[in-house]
Amino acid sequence: MYQIKKGLSIVILTILLVVVAYLSFFAACMPKVLDRDSISEVEKLLSEIKVYNFGQSRESLTALSGLVRAALESPDLIIQIEKEMIKFLKSDATFAGKQFICGQLSIIGTEEAVPALAKMLSDEKTADIALYALERIPDPASGKALHEALSEAEGKVKIGIINSLGQRKDIKSVGTLEKLVYDAEPQIAQSAVVALGKIADNSAAKALEIAKSKTTGELRGRVLDAYLRCADNLFEQGNTTQAVSIYRELFNKEELTYIRAAALRGLVQTNKEGAIDIILAVLKSDDQELQSVAIGLIRELPGTLDLKKIIAECPNLSDQGQIQLLTAFADRSETAARQAVLDATKHQDEAVRVAALKTLAKIGTESDIALLAHVAAESAGADREAARESLYLLRGDSVDQNIIAQIPDADSKIKVELVRSIVQRNVVDATRTLLKTAVNPDQTVRHESIRALAIIAAPEFINELIQILIKEENSEIRKEAERSVVAVARKIQDKENQAEPVLNILPSVENSEAKSSLLQVLGKIGDKNALPVLRNTLKSEKADYQEAAIQALSVWHDAEPIHDLLNVVKTSNNETHKILALRGYINLLKIESERTDKESINLYLTAMELATELSEKRMVLSGLAALRSMEALETTAQYLDDPTLQPEAEVSVVRLVQNIRDADNKRVIEILNKILEITNNSSLRRRVTNILERIK
Repeated sequence: MYQIKKGLSIVILTILLVVVAYLSFFAACMPKVLDRDSISEVEKLLSEIKVYNFGQSRESLTALSGLVRAALESPDLIIQIEKEMIKFLKSDATFAGKQFICGQLSIIGTEEAVPALAKMLSDEKTADIALYALERIPDPASGKALHEALSEAEGKVKIGIINSLGQRKDIKSVGTLEKLVYDAEPQIAQSAVVALGKIADNSAAKALEIAKSKTTGELRGRVLDAYLRCADNLFEQGNTTQAVSIYRELFNKEELTYIRAAALRGLVQTNKEGAIDIILAVLKSDDQELQSVAIGLIRELPGTLDLKKIIAECPNLSDQGQIQLLTAFADRSETAARQAVLDATKHQDEAVRVAALKTLAKIGTESDIALLAHVAAESAGADREAARESLYLLRGDSVDQNIIAQIPDADSKIKVELVRSIVQRNVVDATRTLLKTAVNPDQTVRHESIRALAIIAAPEFINELIQILIKEENSEIRKEAERSVVAVARKIQDKENQAEPVLNILPSVENSEAKSSLLQVLGKIGDKNALPVLRNTLKSEKADYQEAAIQALSVWHDAEPIHDLLNVVKTSNNETHKILALRGYINLLKIESERTDKESINLYLTAMELATELSEKRMVLSGLAALRSMEALETTAQYLDDPTLQPEAEVSVVRLVQNIRDADNKRVIEILNKILEITNNSSLRRRVTNILERIK
């Protein structure tokens, strides 16, 4: 039995070994099959790219690029692809094709590709595309090849190699580049300087420090820029000591302001704790350009730093300096500067006062409400606008309540400003206060309060607002109250009963002016429940009520009351009522409806027959011009023969022609030619001429 078990174990083990061996063999072979297929595809694509020229289909280029991306996870395959690309570069392929392959080698290139790319540097035509790849291949061989090629290169190729060495931050080339800083060819010298600034190690910084004292003019400016870049890079790399040394050297000794400004920025960034004293020293100097830079740097300082020394210096600065510093305080929301800002609101220069007032929007408190309201009320121009803006934007949880609390005891002018701020700040809690100021003896206070209620008041205050309208004796303020009642009524969620509060109170109103106002309010609200009331009012014995009802129906939101108005035109004995009703009728005709153009034309012609005033006839022509049919055009064209309506008819015809949907070009041309014959409007003549040219 033991022997049998032993035999079975051997058999099973043998089978497992065979399976493992097979799988290993399959795994080993599979990539080679894939590689052969991929390489075949690469070869095929390269043969197509070999004859590629700019402007031709990029299908093969796109396919190869995709294949390269897919192969990035397979090092063996990438090596084979690179070899094929190296062969390609050595062939007689087109320049466009080689440019594309250099781009691909910049992604996958290794030491193997360097010789072929380096050889291309000897030809000015191919040098740039080779450099594109070489400066991106990370292998040291690439840097070595560039360095070796530099000694033989000339002109643009030499400049390109220098730039590539800089891009690679090739430290080994610093010695050579240092010499080239003094090259007789300006572009080579400048390129060497820029490259040293990009390399930015200790040796590059030393080379630039020496060059700083040996160069002049534009080249020296480039040296200083590069030297600063070295300092920036050294700081980023953690070498703060050397970076600060460079910044301090340039700030203290350099005469070029923009270099000192950049060095100042570096000093502040590398020494946050000492930044206050550095900036303060500049603020106390006479260099206003540097002061401007220093003030700008205040915005970048940590919010935890104590700026009291800088704040104390504010009054000693020039007007422009104070403006800049105040703006910096605002940007930082520097609350510690509040008293200095308050002092600056009394400055003799308007621009300084305005800057201070605007700064209060960011750092002011509820204690500044009175000041801002006073300036807004008593000043003019920029001061007033700045004070209002800050009052509207003033921050703080208690600001709104403080504004409300100050309104009752404020004088009239300040009341007005506080009420305006309520609207801008959307303080809905102020409604009760505004309802009281809306009956203030001062007309301006009442007017502003009623206007504010239109925005602030919720629907539950509609009845109180209606009462304010009823009791208001000033006609202009009553008009404002009408607008506010309409605005608040439209906030009622039940759209079909928005006029209910007005309808409920209307029968009890005895004052004729107030009642007329409420009737007009009904028209502007547009609630259909108000139509029966307005229609009955047309039959009233009081002419002013009739007139109010006509005006209300004339502004209705749809054309439903159109026949009511037409009936007034036909039957009324009051000429004023007839004119108002006819104008309302024409206005309602202009509202979009389901009428056909033919039906609308007939209604307009009815209005034209009833019109006794030229203004109403012109309104009819304007309405016809909004239609879009040939029949409307023919109708309007009839009035070209009426001397009193000719100018309006001409304009209406042109509008119709531009909007018409079923134009008869022959007839349109005939009508337009007639306008050319009779018009005295040179601008219209040009428009007609242009239209005719387009039609023909």
